[in-house]
Amino acid sequence: MSELTPVAPRERVVTLDVLRGFSLCGVLIGNMALYSGRWMMRGKPPAPTTLDTVANWGITIFVESKAQTLLTLLFGFGFAVQLLRAQQRGKPIMGLYVRRLVVLFTLGVLHISLLWWGDVTWTYAIAGFGLLAFLRTSNRTRVVWGVVFTFVPVLVWTLPAVRVAVMGVFLEPREFAGYTERIAAAIRRPEHAGLPWEHIRYALAWGTLLYFWYFLWVLGRFLLGYVAGKLRWFDNDGANHLAIFRRLLRWSMAIAAGSTTLSVLERTGVIPVSQLMHPARLGLAAVEQVGLLALPLTYIATIVLLMQRPAWRRVLQILAPAGRMPLTVYFSQSLICTFLFYGWGLGWVGSVGVASCLGLAVAIFTVQVAACHVWLRWFQFGPLEWIWRSLVYLKLPPMR
Repeated sequence: MSELTPVAPRERVVTLDVLRGFSLCGVLIGNMALYSGRWMMRGKPPAPTTLDTVANWGITIFVESKAQTLLTLLFGFGFAVQLLRAQQRGKPIMGLYVRRLVVLFTLGVLHISLLWWGDVTWTYAIAGFGLLAFLRTSNRTRVVWGVVFTFVPVLVWTLPAVRVAVMGVFLEPREFAGYTERIAAAIRRPEHAGLPWEHIRYALAWGTLLYFWYFLWVLGRFLLGYVAGKLRWFDNDGANHLAIFRRLLRWSMAIAAGSTTLSVLERTGVIPVSQLMHPARLGLAAVEQVGLLALPLTYIATIVLLMQRPAWRRVLQILAPAGRMPLTVYFSQSLICTFLFYGWGLGWVGSVGVASCLGLAVAIFTVQVAACHVWLRWFQFGPLEWIWRSLVYLKLPPMR
């Protein structure tokens, strides 16, 4: 009986690599606001230019939280693929999957301490353990719980009494302000000493403010991706289920347009949220969550359908090498951006506007894609992917 091993290049689904690459670009664009340190600027920030305003609206509508949602859906799909491959080979999945999560958590902690406090891989690892509770359930059950986890915790969090009570369990808002001041001062310092501990401290403080809903929110998206994997939607690069993706594109695009319109009206003050009764606020929060799902599903359906056309496939495949090296790309984004903005590097913290950050993100990702193309001409895996596989499968896979 064959041994369970890492996915070989011939087994890869190119469309998934393209989707990962696309989402990693969005993650970098979305994270630039945190990397750049604009959130920690004291006093009144500089007046935004017209380009800053346009860029900010573009990021808010098309990128903010959407790229992360796309990544979480792909994570759940990857879990389903592991299960199917294990079943085909007659191998147990539990031990392998737990090792994957433990290694992912460890890498996330290293990312936080050595590079950047905003890492998400450790939170994905914790939420990933929740998938084990759904191994023997039906797809219908997974969809139901995926929807419940996606909406209910966030909506409950909007209740003022609940939010105040939950936040006070581990950390008072005033204490969090103190942590923010500490990390801001550490980021500005020219020396690196002491920064890893401040990163860990702030990541834990940030997590305590989100623990009530965030991990379940992530798990809900994992479950929805898990269902798509069990139904084998991406087999043959999605060509076996084109009718599904066409319907998905029509519905998700229409829903995304409606929810985005409401969100814009809310953010521009046309809908006076502060004057609404709480049931109306809950409704707006629910619509926002629908939009956070609808637009990533639009991206997925669009890319799958375009990948069926040879000309578009050649263009989109440019992103695939970045999708084959997601850990390396994600961690190197933190290395590059902290060098640009932190005091131990160029020290640009707080001085770069939204439009410039967007241009920087596109430039950085372009260089990353080119580097991934070169790397994969000589090696099978990215450097962090090779380390991850070595620890998960307990043997050294060939690099060349």
